[in-house]
Amino acid sequence: MPRVPASKRLAAIATAATEVFGRSGYRGARTADVAAKAGMSAGLLFTYLESKEALFHLVFLHGLGLLPDTPPALPLPTPGPGETTALIGRALREIPVRRLRSALAGNEPADVEQELSEIIEELYDQYARYWPLLAVIERCAVELPELDAAWFGGARADIFADMREYLERRMASGQLRQMPHAMAAARVIIESVGWFARRLREAPDAAIYDDQIARRTVIEFACAALVPESVPADADLEPPAVHNGQI
Repeated sequence: MPRVPASKRLAAIATAATEVFGRSGYRGARTADVAAKAGMSAGLLFTYLESKEALFHLVFLHGLGLLPDTPPALPLPTPGPGETTALIGRALREIPVRRLRSALAGNEPADVEQELSEIIEELYDQYARYWPLLAVIERCAVELPELDAAWFGGARADIFADMREYLERRMASGQLRQMPHAMAAARVIIESVGWFARRLREAPDAAIYDDQIARRTVIEFACAALVPESVPADADLEPPAVHNGQI
């Protein structure tokens, strides 16, 4: 039987660990469960990784595409204090939301519906790409305060703030409909994106929704809610005449 390369073994371990940490949290995750899901014994698992901390670090190295094709000497060592949190924090800050930030940096668009559609589509793409890691982060943040600060108090909070500012600006200019609360509207958009792009994949009835259909529905729903209907250029803008209280 051909020998399985260490890089493939590590990738299989990382995939299994991502699922286990995302489901059970940090303290509840058992290395034996990871080993079984990766198709190996617990003893063999620890020839690849020195500790549970190293296993958790591997989840993010692999998920962020930072695991080298030729891994260093095995077993992978336990990361230093704060090393995993620093890795996650850097990665979260670098997740691109270019269209949203470009909209904040630029002038009012000629087509606000296209602008809003592209912003939401980019957010959807990022959530869809990173959803396994986000599941791990959100599940483990309850137990790891530094992780909670990096995501809920850092990157996620920044995205919410940018979306709120974007909506406030476009509402103030009249390009988007006024909402009772801009941050609440920003949350509706981002939570809808997050549910369909990420949580939908974890739901028992996920097969009901095709990903592309879900994506278009979220985008079109938000645009229909926020973009005012345009008035035809040849429309009669005079108010209708009123006679004896009747139009």
